Amino acid sequence: MESSNNKQEYTPLNMEALDLEYCSDSTLTSDGKRRKTSLRRRGYPRFQNLSSLLVWFRWATITILQTAIIILLLRNENSDREVEWKTSETETGGDVNGLYIPKSHTYTILTSNESAFIPDMASNVNRMEVRKNWDLLMPLGSGSVAIPEHEQYPLLGKPILDDPIRSGPLYEASWTHALHCLYYSVDTYHQLVVNGSFGFDGERNDDHAAHCFEYLRNQILCSADMTLEGSESLLDSRGGGQAHMCRNRKEAIAWIETRRLDDIQSITGP
Repeated sequence: MESSNNKQEYTPLNMEALDLEYCSDSTLTSDGKRRKTSLRRRGYPRFQNLSSLLVWFRWATITILQTAIIILLLRNENSDREVEWKTSETETGGDVNGLYIPKSHTYTILTSNESAFIPDMASNVNRMEVRKNWDLLMPLGSGSVAIPEHEQYPLLGKPILDDPIRSGPLYEASWTHALHCLYYSVDTYHQLVVNGSFGFDGERNDDHAAHCFEYLRNQILCSADMTLEGSESLLDSRGGGQAHMCRNRKEAIAWIETRRLDDIQSITGP
């Protein structure tokens, strides 16, 4: 039988003194003391949650970036397809390629101004003054515009390459072309009446005359302006003339002048 002096004494475990923060990582020794490990088991779930969050954030970022790249690629593809303009979307008198899209129209009373645009049929006294007034109807550049990317537009005709004063792939707005032809007709008629010769340079040019007459005929039939005109006397109280819905010429001129090659403003052309 063992002596009482050799009897091993045990110290009761004080539960209140137990550090619950580390309880899962504490080891009770034979002498009643606790030995703590360096890592907390409670820390593992926190670390795992943070790791999962980082993984989720990483894939979310990749997904967002890939989506942004796809959107940008689609936008570039759509911008390339903008040249595929549908003719059905073109309004009457608009560019069939969609290069110029009218934004607005204006309600206008069209009135006569013969003294400014028709020369004196008895002399040459105001011929050049009248020509200057016609010049001012033209935009800067006289309606000629540069379209360097013309090959991208399948409905755009071949560029003008024989202009005597301008170079590059040139095109001309239809209404400025028509205005030139109309003035040619006016000036030629005036010269025939006054001098028995032809305008502009006094030489007969049947090809140019035929071209302009046909051009104006086609212009009129193409636009087929359906304004219903009555007697001008009905509008005398408002200054005379006929009410028309017209394209906003200021917008058209601004588009032309942005793409012009020079500042020449001439109704007679080069």
